[in-house]
Amino acid sequence: MIWVLAALMALTVGVGLLWPLGTGAAPRGGRAAKAMAIYEDQLTEVDRDAERGLITPEEARAAQVEIKRRMLGVADMSDGTSDGSGRAAILIAAVFVPLAGFGLYSYVGAPDVPAVPFAERAVEQDDAAQLNRLIAELVSRLESDPDGGETRGWELLATTYMNQGRPSDAAAAYARIIDRPDATSATFSQYAEALITAERGTVTPLASRVIARAEQLDPDNPAASYYRAIERDQAGETAMARSLLLDRIAREGQPAPWMPTFLQTANQMGASIGLEPAQLPEFSGPRGPSQEDIAAASDMTVEERQDFIRSMVDGLEARLQDEPDNLDGWLQLARALTVLEETDRALKAFQGAQPLVAELPADDPRRQAVEQGLARLGSGD
Repeated sequence: MIWVLAALMALTVGVGLLWPLGTGAAPRGGRAAKAMAIYEDQLTEVDRDAERGLITPEEARAAQVEIKRRMLGVADMSDGTSDGSGRAAILIAAVFVPLAGFGLYSYVGAPDVPAVPFAERAVEQDDAAQLNRLIAELVSRLESDPDGGETRGWELLATTYMNQGRPSDAAAAYARIIDRPDATSATFSQYAEALITAERGTVTPLASRVIARAEQLDPDNPAASYYRAIERDQAGETAMARSLLLDRIAREGQPAPWMPTFLQTANQMGASIGLEPAQLPEFSGPRGPSQEDIAAASDMTVEERQDFIRSMVDGLEARLQDEPDNLDGWLQLARALTVLEETDRALKAFQGAQPLVAELPADDPRRQAVEQGLARLGSGD
């Protein structure tokens, strides 16, 4: 149907363009005569206004000069003889424009996409209008709250704005809650994402400071690590950015949903500096419990859950006796023991990792995690 309509439209345009050629019409001459008649009427009107004293003689002369100048311009145009170039241009346009339009649409258009009934489009518009009303109500409720509005409400508003493609509004919503005590590392990394998206992928100085706060609250936050790597790449430190992404993958003891994105970005960076593509590591062997493992044990009895978690912790701790240089293992063990509130054993785990981070840069998240853990548990030695 769309091609039939397009053909009819092209035929209509072509007939409209070619019709003057077939009838021998001379639109230029007709327009010139009409213009001259109008200018002559204007001269007569100027004379009348001068006689009645509505305008001064100087104003009348100035108006007459301007009108006569325009009459000379029309006369020059009407005196030109046609050499057929105008007819040729019309003929070319009548043939070329429909063909060019057909070719362009077939290349960039979507002729195979099924039509959407008007009723369905109306439903979509109603849904969008309803969503906008709900957003307006949420904003009103949050801003009228004397306590500043619930954190969860601002997070919901920011997420909705991001889904609507309004990152600047999302960033403004996150900015309302980042100074609150319950702001987490995820809050800051999501704020950074909104800021970066609003700047079309550029990590601004503000976004960099927000990323730093996310890293401070949780050195293992994957989003913070990712955007830090993006910042380094934009600063021209592509090799370092690539290493940050690959090192973050290597620090995990098991696969995670974000790893393919990290790997793809790292390989794109590597390709730009002539490095071979990297691969995801093979995750095998005993490991300590992750946060997901501990959450999964919530359905067990207290005794079963404690036995389950401790068996994994003990397995990792025994493994580290044979692998004392496994920095990521020490960090994982320290996190698990911290969750279990076994501070003495967690302190020993951080102490086991301390010699391994001594040579790392001061801004390395692993070194920061060890230093913060030792300080929190009462030992900086």
